[in-house]
Amino acid sequence: MLIRYADPIPLTDTGFPIYVLKTVGKDNACIFLKEGGCAGYDARPRTCRLYPITVGPGEHDREFNYFLCKEKPHHFAEGTVRTKDWLRENFKREDREFVRAEYEAIANLGRLINKIPEDGETEAIVEMLFARYYNFDLDLPFMPQFRDNMEQLMKQLSEMGMHD
Repeated sequence: MLIRYADPIPLTDTGFPIYVLKTVGKDNACIFLKEGGCAGYDARPRTCRLYPITVGPGEHDREFNYFLCKEKPHHFAEGTVRTKDWLRENFKREDREFVRAEYEAIANLGRLINKIPEDGETEAIVEMLFARYYNFDLDLPFMPQFRDNMEQLMKQLSEMGMHD
């Protein structure tokens, strides 16, 4: 799915990779946008459920900062989206828990990646992509698996960074 519908890009200066959906056409529309609607709406990922809002953790690990996506064109032809209504409908407890864990993991992974010798970078990226995107049983709860994956990944990257 990732190879067919997404591209990896570095999120930070450390090269931390994320996947973004491919786009098509001169207006760079999402590949799932068909006839003014989403062809994958029922199975859309968290990012799409929150669109046009993006979120990051705020102070004290309890608050969140919300941002309006500013890319054009928007997928909405008309109307107003109120942030609090959109978030109430789309940003559930597990989503908030994931954002906190994700940002914590990104900071820790970035520090570990910086310690990995250049000849180990490819292996590190493969391990990161596996832990973040593939190593999940879809019949089991997500968050415990995510936390386990991040713990294992950090251990692997730490060991890779210790080798000279």
